[in-house]
Amino acid sequence: MSVARMSKVTVIGHRPVMDEVVTALQGAGLVEIDTASFEVPNERVLPDDERLRRLEEWTADARFVREFLARHHSPKHRFPAFISEKFHLPAEDFAGLEPDSRSMRLYRECVSLSDRIANSERERVRLLALARDLAPWSSLRVQIKDLAGTAHVAFIAGTVPSVRAASVRAGLREAVPWVTVEELGVAGADQAWLVMAHRAVLEEVRTFLASAGFAEVSFPRLTDYPAEEAARAIAEAERFAAEGWAMQEHARDLAEEEYPRAVALAEALDSRLDALLVRERFGGTQRSFLVTGWARESALGELTSALEPWADAVDVSWREPEDGESPPVELDNPRWLRPFETLTDLYGRPQYGEVDPTPLLAPFFLLFFAICIGDFGYGAMLLAGAWLIKHKLDVAPGVRRFMDLVMYGSAASMVVGVLTGGYLALPFASLPGFLQALRVIDPLGDLTVFLLGCIGLGVVQVFGGVMLAGWDAWRRGDPLEAVSRQFSTVAFFALLAVAAAVPGAARWALPVGILGTSLLQGRAVEAAIAADDRPAWDRALGWAWVASMAVSVGLMALVGVLSGLALLVGASVVGAALSRTVRSAVWAFLGGVYTVYSMTSFIGDVLSYTRLAALGLASALVGFAFNLLAGMVWGPAASLFERGGLFAVGGVAVAILAAATFAVGHTFNVVINLLGAFVHPARLQFVEFFSKFYEGGGRVFSPFHQRTRTMVLHAGAAGAKGGTAT
Repeated sequence: MSVARMSKVTVIGHRPVMDEVVTALQGAGLVEIDTASFEVPNERVLPDDERLRRLEEWTADARFVREFLARHHSPKHRFPAFISEKFHLPAEDFAGLEPDSRSMRLYRECVSLSDRIANSERERVRLLALARDLAPWSSLRVQIKDLAGTAHVAFIAGTVPSVRAASVRAGLREAVPWVTVEELGVAGADQAWLVMAHRAVLEEVRTFLASAGFAEVSFPRLTDYPAEEAARAIAEAERFAAEGWAMQEHARDLAEEEYPRAVALAEALDSRLDALLVRERFGGTQRSFLVTGWARESALGELTSALEPWADAVDVSWREPEDGESPPVELDNPRWLRPFETLTDLYGRPQYGEVDPTPLLAPFFLLFFAICIGDFGYGAMLLAGAWLIKHKLDVAPGVRRFMDLVMYGSAASMVVGVLTGGYLALPFASLPGFLQALRVIDPLGDLTVFLLGCIGLGVVQVFGGVMLAGWDAWRRGDPLEAVSRQFSTVAFFALLAVAAAVPGAARWALPVGILGTSLLQGRAVEAAIAADDRPAWDRALGWAWVASMAVSVGLMALVGVLSGLALLVGASVVGAALSRTVRSAVWAFLGGVYTVYSMTSFIGDVLSYTRLAALGLASALVGFAFNLLAGMVWGPAASLFERGGLFAVGGVAVAILAAATFAVGHTFNVVINLLGAFVHPARLQFVEFFSKFYEGGGRVFSPFHQRTRTMVLHAGAAGAKGGTAT
């Protein structure tokens, strides 16, 4: 249960077998390939390389076909908006996929369909827009071709803002003679006009209209009456719509038949393109190639076996990571613990060599999730839902792992529900006697105990994190850091607890806790006695100051705070005036005092765990409210049944409505509480727990492998997981 050990792998081989070795490495999926770090030239895949050019063309064509068919493909599984469709294919069939005459015909057909569908839609939109533009002019009984005017009269078609139409018309008649206006329909906020003017005043009319906000309109290539042209445009638009629908229906039929294979081919070509471009990370000479990367130490035997067919032409070696190297991180946990890696990955992988927090957070998250749900019925509902999603839907491995996490939490919630008497928030008195006997605590009746229990969990986790930080520092060879920074923090709060719980203990526990922790946190003792470069008398004063601190603590505990404080201040002032070593120690001590003051944040961290009790109570109270609503709906049903006849039918309807209120209400409560039961316990792990010992920031191990997002490759028969076989 730790971070997997990684090895630096080096593969050196003869150039003639490079293609086969790359294929083997990609198929094995065991090595994260780095750029070669040796003093050898890097391989280059030139843009004009024939293999690259051909493969990029094939890949672009295959991606186009996949995306075009995806727009017309209807997934066969349920909940397509939430769960991406998967297709299953044997790995050997996937490796053998090649662009062939069938795929080329499919590409040409998809291009043709795409162009024709786009053209039909474009024409349909254009014609409908034309019909809308002609609508205000439908009452005009002049053909559009005649709007060119006569030898003496000019026609000007256009629109004017409706709110200004009357004033513009009056102004036009006053400003220019020999002009008239025909008001037509309304186009939005504008009114359509046909202005008729004598050609002698045409320029004056145009100038006035332009200044009045008049916008001229023309209908090029149209000749008939506006109403007839609009009707013709609508008819043509309907024809294009029918053609587009027919072509889309053909595209749907094509997608039904070819989409799985199109997806497989596109992903296979993506993988081959990766296999070609990855060579730019290789080193190479005229006759050899060099690959370096990272692999799990436990997978080295499998890697050797994968390259065994080329054992005479390839040499594989590996070594431990060296100082300064940053290996990728892969978590190595037993199968039952892997669902909790979801939480670790949300925060970030540990650095290589750091503690894997997954087994540490698992029991806490499980318990916190269970407290937030806190009901046997809700736990059973979540367990059933998560099981169905995992086993009845073809979901991705990450989703299945998350469903495992939900099932763990649901089972724990059922246990907590039994211990707290929570069964769909039903009144405790209405439960059978054997269920009542199993209850250990009543969260509402024993609210103080419930809150203190949650705070106690916070104390265990928060200070457990501090102890882990101390252990990690000790493990890394820094015991002084472990004692002075981490273990002293735990000791300080332990002394505070003793001072609060044991009568009379505060007299000695508080001075020892505050002064001792300040000395350790600031590294004051280290500063006072470890100055080897100072004169002997200076170092002696440092030792004397440390002794005076010990005596001060004793005086505070046995005689009184003031006497011990007087010795502490006096020794510090005099020592600082005489000795450079003591001055350094005093400054370190003051820094430790400030650190002790900052430890008040631990109180807030621990109190954050009261949110667990709040969420658990909220779940129960909301469930109780829905029970109350269902009971109010059910109330009239009994009297209706007693009256018989048609009233009994009404009673059945009321009973169904009450059951629906009960079911829908509790389902809503489960869904809402699931969000809180995940987010808030996760927050406690990330903020209160991880902040005490965990750094994170590790790089996820990403081996070179087949690029399959939708395809699921396996060695057995296709469709083994319930998805579609290509």
